[in-house]
Amino acid sequence: MKKQLLVFAILLFTNHMISQEYSEKDIVGKWKVVKVLKKPESPNFNDIIKSFSSTTFQFEENADFKITTLDKTKLFAMLTDMTKEAKWRLNNNKYAISIGNDSNKYSILKIILVEVDGKMIFHLDETELDLEVVKE
Repeated sequence: MKKQLLVFAILLFTNHMISQEYSEKDIVGKWKVVKVLKKPESPNFNDIIKSFSSTTFQFEENADFKITTLDKTKLFAMLTDMTKEAKWRLNNNKYAISIGNDSNKYSILKIILVEVDGKMIFHLDETELDLEVVKE
């Protein structure tokens, strides 16, 4: 019985997180990383974690996307190059943003949006990073 209650509680919590919906108006603007909340344990990620800790994501009304950092590494420079002429779009589920264009099917970067205790979290699906961000 305890296991069933635990599974039910997890499902309720997960459903609440996933059920958050956002509009394009909510997303448009500059979002600055203020804290890295979750990161991969592997030391291979240290440089990218350092770069993302000073990153700004910019979502324009015309769907243009720009990502910048104060601490550029080779890997982050590759990401910057890949997103040079990228666009962003809010997925049909209204809680995830896809970065890219039609030719790559918006597959460069996926950001899952989660709000916890009034704080916005960008979960970068490919890196397992959770970034606390604030809108400037």
